[in-house]
Amino acid sequence: MKVRKLSRGPRHHRGFTLVELMVALTLGLFLIIGLISLIVSTISTRSELDKSSRQIENGRYALELLSEDIQAAGFIGRTGSTAFNPVLPIACPTNIASLGYSAATNPGTSSVPLPIYGPSAAPSCVSNVMVGTAMLVVVRVSTNPVLAPASAVATETYLQVSACGTDTVPFAIASGASTASFNLMSKDCVSSKPAPLRKVVQHLYYVSTCNVCGTDTTPTLKMAEYVNGAMTITPLVEGIENLQFDYGIDIDGNGSPDCYTSNPTSPPLAEIATSVCPQTTPPYDWTIAANNWGNVMAVRIHVLARSTEGSAGWTDKRNYDLGLAVPAAGPFNDQIKRHVYSTVARLYNISGQREAP
Repeated sequence: MKVRKLSRGPRHHRGFTLVELMVALTLGLFLIIGLISLIVSTISTRSELDKSSRQIENGRYALELLSEDIQAAGFIGRTGSTAFNPVLPIACPTNIASLGYSAATNPGTSSVPLPIYGPSAAPSCVSNVMVGTAMLVVVRVSTNPVLAPASAVATETYLQVSACGTDTVPFAIASGASTASFNLMSKDCVSSKPAPLRKVVQHLYYVSTCNVCGTDTTPTLKMAEYVNGAMTITPLVEGIENLQFDYGIDIDGNGSPDCYTSNPTSPPLAEIATSVCPQTTPPYDWTIAANNWGNVMAVRIHVLARSTEGSAGWTDKRNYDLGLAVPAAGPFNDQIKRHVYSTVARLYNISGQREAP
C-alpha cells in the first residue's frame, strides 16, 4: 500500500495594500483633525466662559462695595449727622483739621462733613484717573466701637460722640495717641464710663486707567482712604472701565428722593425741569451746592465692567446706558466684551431721620 504525500508550498502572508493604507491614514487624519478641533473649541469656550464669569463677578462686587459704603454714609455713632452743621468734605485731607469736624458748645454750630460728595475734578492725591468717569467721597465712622480710649490705635483718627447732657461739647476728634482728648461720657454721665470711640472713615472712589500703573493698562476701580494724615490708594476691582452716579435729592424734607441729578453741585437744567422734577412751595433752591449734597437720600450706581482680555471674532458695537450723565457710552469697536451693572443705594443714616412715623 502506498501512502501519498501531500506537498505544501510556502504560505504567503497578505498585508494592507497601498490603497487600503492610504484610506486608513486619511480616515485617521480626519479623526485627529476632528479631535483637535473639538479640543480647541472646548478650550475656547472655557476661556470665554471664564472671561464672562470674571466680568460678572467684578461688576457685582464693585456694586456691592460701593452700595455698602454708601448705605453707611453719615454714620457718626450715637446720633445722626443732621444734628450738626454740614460742610463740604475735602477730597484729600492731610490732617485732622481738614477732615471737617469742628466741635462747639452748641451742637447746632458744630460742624461735620457731608456724608457723600462728588468732586468735579481729580484731586491731587490721586493720579491716572480715567477721563469722563465720576468720583465719590464717602464719609462716616467705623461701625466697630473702641470702648476704652487706651485701646485706640495711636496712628488712627477717632471720633467720640457724647451721650451725656453735662458735657460741654457734643463730640471730640483726635488721634488715638491723644487719649486725654477723649473725656466725653456715656449717658449715665460717669467719668469712669467714657463714650465709645469710633475710627473716622473717609473714602474716595474713582476709576484708574491701570491696576499696577506702569506695568499694565487694565482699568480698575480704586479707593483712596484717609490713614494717619494721608490718602492711601488701594486697587479694588479690575476691569471697571466707567463709573457714574445719579443722586436722588429730597426737596420736600420727607426722606425720599424726589428728583435725580448727575451733579448736585450744579444740576443741569434738563434734569431739574418741571416736567421731570416736582416743584415745592416755596420752590426749592437748586443754586446752593452744599444744600443739594445734604439732601441726597439715595444714589443710583452705574458700573461698566469689561473683560480684561479680548475675544477673537468679537467687535463691540454697542452703546451702554450709564445714567443721566452718560446715557450712551460707546461704541468702542474693539474685541473687549462689556456689561453695565446698576443698583440704587439709600443713605439710611440721613433719610431715616427725616421719615415721619
